[in-house]
Amino acid sequence: MLFNMQPTKPSFFYILRSRLQGKSFLYEFYFKGKKTLDVGCGEGEFLRLGKDHLVGVDSNARVAEKLSQEGFKVKHGSATALPFEDGVFDAVHCRNVIEHLEIGDAYKLLAEAARVLKSGGTFVLASETVTKKFWETFGHTKPYPPKAIIKLLRDESREEFEKLEGFVYVDTLYFGDYFKNKIAYLLSVFIAYHAPFFRREFFLILKKK
Repeated sequence: MLFNMQPTKPSFFYILRSRLQGKSFLYEFYFKGKKTLDVGCGEGEFLRLGKDHLVGVDSNARVAEKLSQEGFKVKHGSATALPFEDGVFDAVHCRNVIEHLEIGDAYKLLAEAARVLKSGGTFVLASETVTKKFWETFGHTKPYPPKAIIKLLRDESREEFEKLEGFVYVDTLYFGDYFKNKIAYLLSVFIAYHAPFFRREFFLILKKK
């Protein structure tokens, strides 16, 4: 069940227009103007898109301190035990984090995202698809494809974990593989958006009940 009649994901042409305008399609479509938590904020690339309403958390104390000194709203903390109260964010953004976690911690990340979201809030989880390139990054622990996470939303997940309470599946957006040639990259994005080829990254969109 969807919460409104708005599109659940940006069209390919929306993505293309955003890129041509030098904007982040992800931020513009899902997070602009919303109180958003960026889990695993790193060096603050996402936070710089909306300094007034974006909040970051990172397990690296040095990074968190540096961003705080620059005026960003950042806390030092773990993705598996977020240092925030229940239901305080309109949206949660988490990109390139879950694949670095073991199974138990990955589950805790998802549960924590649900906990800190308001009812009707949006969670966008981005990670890499399972390709040869996935395993070429030393810190990658395990891939978590969208279908595997969606199974946790069922009443009987048939996994070792209990049902992941609080979320409803909305949609999945796939992005293409990276090529230095801009035309080749654009084609890979177009194909990955519409068909199961050249897929390198996914964006799983969930809603808080």
